[in-house]
Amino acid sequence: MTSNQPLIYLALDPARVEELYLEEQLPRLAAAARLERWAGPGRPPLDVVTDALHRADIVLTGWGTPPLTPLREWTPETFPVRLIVHSAGTVKSLIPVEALERGLLVTHANESLAEAVAEFTIGAIIAARRQMFPSAARFKAGQPRVPIAAMFELPGSTVGVIGASQIGQRVLRHLAPWHVDLLLADPYCPPERAAEFGATLVDLPELLRRSDIVTLHAPVTPETLGMLGAAEFGALKDGALFVNTARGRLIDHDALLAELRTGRISAVLDVTDPTEPLPPDSPFFALENCIVFPHIAGMSVQARRRQSAMTVDETLRFLRGEPLHYQVTPERWPTMA
Repeated sequence: MTSNQPLIYLALDPARVEELYLEEQLPRLAAAARLERWAGPGRPPLDVVTDALHRADIVLTGWGTPPLTPLREWTPETFPVRLIVHSAGTVKSLIPVEALERGLLVTHANESLAEAVAEFTIGAIIAARRQMFPSAARFKAGQPRVPIAAMFELPGSTVGVIGASQIGQRVLRHLAPWHVDLLLADPYCPPERAAEFGATLVDLPELLRRSDIVTLHAPVTPETLGMLGAAEFGALKDGALFVNTARGRLIDHDALLAELRTGRISAVLDVTDPTEPLPPDSPFFALENCIVFPHIAGMSVQARRRQSAMTVDETLRFLRGEPLHYQVTPERWPTMA
């Protein structure tokens, strides 16, 4: 190893490095660059990360890395760092878009999580439509069974997917063999693209009105914040299931709670707002027709290993002068999660 090798700094909590199985991948980087890391304890503080931004060529980030606010002033002349590799998904709260606009390269491992979330979504739909969770709870408590009239198979259902994101696209593909009628609402997706997934492109009101199951996969943008409120939940047909594995900020939880309390619809929530996870005394937990998870849709051993492999692969592409596969660009920024 020579001193003129590029410097890579791991701005990650050591516990996160372990969770991502990143140690298995680091020898590949060590063969091509000098490595430094935050040794802990806990998350790296901003002053340490700021120092790394002024010394390193590449900085690897992840959940727990503080927002890289110094990069608001990034230019090729003022910072040596040329690439930020985010080992997780969204980078909007991490990196100022101004840095991207001035030429800083940013890539992320969002697609490594998409498959896990999509699979979880399908499982949640099947479990909820077949009343698996309330049936288990009633059985354990010695209560009467859930009426069979409330139990539905997936084939023959109309499923509405909101958002043709990476996760939304995978959900559509997973659902296609189940002989369901697929609807898609996404203002950025052309009809022919929807047809490639076996879906019919419709507007949001039609999707809500027609669907037996509505699953939300839109990104957080100014246009999507609070996109589902009282009117939208009120438009769902009796017996409909609503699933949110996207972000809690996309819906009005008070409006959803009010609709759930009528017993007309049911819901599966993996994300909530403004509190996540919900406190134990949340009224959502008192409802048999609502299942709440602690934001685990993207959690699996395979997803974590994909994250680390994708992170290292992208870093090595940069070092070899090859195009990045998962680059975040200013053009993509407005419609990204």
